[in-house]
Amino acid sequence: MKRTPHKFSGRTALICVLVILVACTAFFSNRNQQMREANVSDVALGTLVNVRLYGQIPQGALNSAANAALGRARELEDIFSVYSEDSEITYVNQNAAAGPVHVSDDFYAVLERSLYFAQLTDGAFDPTLGRLIQLWGIGTENARVPSESEISPFVGKKNYEHVILDEEEHTVYFENSDFSLDLGGIVKGYAADEIKKLLMEEYDIASGLINLGGNIMTIGSRPDGQPWTLGIADPKNPQDSSQTVASMAVTDKTFVTSGDYQRYFEDENGNRYHHILDGSTGYPADTHLSSVTIIGNTSMDADALSTACFVLGEEKGMELLESLDGFDGAFIGSDGHLSATEGVSGQLQMTETQSETQAEIQTETQEE
Repeated sequence: MKRTPHKFSGRTALICVLVILVACTAFFSNRNQQMREANVSDVALGTLVNVRLYGQIPQGALNSAANAALGRARELEDIFSVYSEDSEITYVNQNAAAGPVHVSDDFYAVLERSLYFAQLTDGAFDPTLGRLIQLWGIGTENARVPSESEISPFVGKKNYEHVILDEEEHTVYFENSDFSLDLGGIVKGYAADEIKKLLMEEYDIASGLINLGGNIMTIGSRPDGQPWTLGIADPKNPQDSSQTVASMAVTDKTFVTSGDYQRYFEDENGNRYHHILDGSTGYPADTHLSSVTIIGNTSMDADALSTACFVLGEEKGMELLESLDGFDGAFIGSDGHLSATEGVSGQLQMTETQSETQAEIQTETQEE
């Protein structure tokens, strides 16, 4: 049965996801003196990666798990950074049009899933926009508005149809040299999934938070057994994490947000251009949305879907989510309205502010 969007009233707001870590001091002091925390951060994959872990294990072991998580993020950056001359994706982009290129398991997995979502969304999510993204340069010192003649060669090309994967040989081949890959719209989600897998399987971590900019992954529940509370903040004040619009209690879920406030620039006339490009036009997507948040179990899929839904717009984005199992979404329009799929509409609690005494993780992003 088709689900209908649920509307929420409220002041004009963009959306970003905050993880509200309700203080567990009383729990630690009164119920379990052995509960410990590790909290580490580093810059990787174009954003600040923060890992918070909780457990009844020696502090050294907990710290080792957290550092291993950061190490996994750095490994993936070495593979997927388009800004590194030594990365695997740079090598693929430089050589795959000349013949099949053997790639790592990580690279193959991410590219294969990227091509799946490109086909599913008819290019709303497109991993072959690398040259168009470079042309705009949004998020770099070289951001500018390209000319029509510069943009036109990339419009509506669907070059993802010209990427050939060979599963047996584990190779990638480009049928022409007119494009390059940029997997920044999905790789942070893959990283969140991989870090969670590492922490649970190799370190037996049962409670924690993985934060990669606009990608949040929860491990289990809070150390006191209660769900984590993820809040939708007022992006008018993105640095003020107390300004929440709505919140939701979750366990073992991922929240992934794509928003027009995350990376943007203004030209000399004050026109604002954000980083989420629409391959059908060659320009930043103009679908009257400020952001889309996807809630699900796998962060890689949620990452791709958040971009696709932003490009598709609210109506088509809702339809896409309704056709899939295990994913819901919250959409913030440019006019400030909040809409959500039926699966989460009843769980979102409208709020005005959250207590400043709570510890929070901001998910402001600097995506690649």
